[in-house]
Amino acid sequence: MERISCISINHKNAPVAIRERIRIAPQDVITVMGRDSEAYVLNTCNRTEVYWTAIDKEAVLGLLERISGVERASIERVSEYLAGGAAVRHLFMVASGLDSLVIGEPQILGQVKDAYRDALAANTTSTILNKALHQTFRTAKLIRTETSIGAYSISVASEAVELASHIFGDIGNSRVLVIGAGDMASIAAKRLKDRGVKTLFIMNRTHESACNLALELGGTARPFETLASELALSDIVISSTGSERPIITRDMVITAMKLRKNKPVIIIDIAVPRDVDPAAGTCYNCYLYDIDALKSIVDRHFAHREAEAEKAFAIVEAEAVKYGKWLSSLDAQSTIKDLFSLMETYIADQLRCLPLSEAEKSLVEQNLRSSFKRLLHRPVSYLKEHPGITYVENMRRIFQLDEDYNDRHKG
Repeated sequence: MERISCISINHKNAPVAIRERIRIAPQDVITVMGRDSEAYVLNTCNRTEVYWTAIDKEAVLGLLERISGVERASIERVSEYLAGGAAVRHLFMVASGLDSLVIGEPQILGQVKDAYRDALAANTTSTILNKALHQTFRTAKLIRTETSIGAYSISVASEAVELASHIFGDIGNSRVLVIGAGDMASIAAKRLKDRGVKTLFIMNRTHESACNLALELGGTARPFETLASELALSDIVISSTGSERPIITRDMVITAMKLRKNKPVIIIDIAVPRDVDPAAGTCYNCYLYDIDALKSIVDRHFAHREAEAEKAFAIVEAEAVKYGKWLSSLDAQSTIKDLFSLMETYIADQLRCLPLSEAEKSLVEQNLRSSFKRLLHRPVSYLKEHPGITYVENMRRIFQLDEDYNDRHKG
């Protein structure tokens, strides 16, 4: 299983100030890939991860340094390097929400799948990582169906609302502005309505998206161009956009606070990269929280999920072992052995159904074995002449030697 390696820059070790700078696309990884390399890239608000085969670790670190502008020494200090089984287990845990800021959050699986679609489009994954990703999806599904890890429906976005409620108490009469209309912003907006917020405004660069979300929740859409004026009117601001640079500056907050006559405002920035200039938090009566500040609230909920998490870890371990067995079989000799094992299974199945004497069964068995060996001679000879991983995988798919032979390469 040592073929797979991973570098993870996540919320456990890397502050948001670094995480927001390290974002990488599948097209970026192509520059360090060789003919037999594979790579998969995952970017979320809490992590940037690269999984690869047949690429030098130093090349990946160099790529991260060039793309982000963060010095390699800093990247190595805040990142985690995993190889082999540890990398596979980590991928399974990430997709299942077991490595999230909020344990068991459901949004992460969708992000893992979206990243896989991007990898397929960029043609950066092949046999090894395709199998790993499909087993990842199966593992996440098993954990959802066989444990109650998701019974307490919480997420970073919903915790942002809980933070606002904790500070303001009853937020029902607060004027609230949600910036963004994606998954995180939508979750936050829905939780706000559940909390009884009556005056809710939605803003997004694509105004139509803001209108659709506002219509769904009974809120009001505002043009993105009115951000400065809305900031001055809002008691609570929750922002989650995909902007590469802050959309709320310190100067905007200073102006807004003057217009508010320094009436307190809470701004919760759950975007990575951050939507709000950190310096804005120095303004009087402006209470600014970024995604890392939500950790203390999230920790309160861990006890509810701890017991179920243990069950989930056991599933991850079992699925990782299965993947390891498959990976170890991915050579010509093991596949040839599996072909002959399949032959013996077919022979046993045939003999079991025939109402023959022992002598007759022995004769039929000899004939069947002779016929199957002639049938397998060509594929076995071909594998011996072409032991490459692509040929091995194709042979395993043709003869259906693996339990998921029919679904691994679906997007």
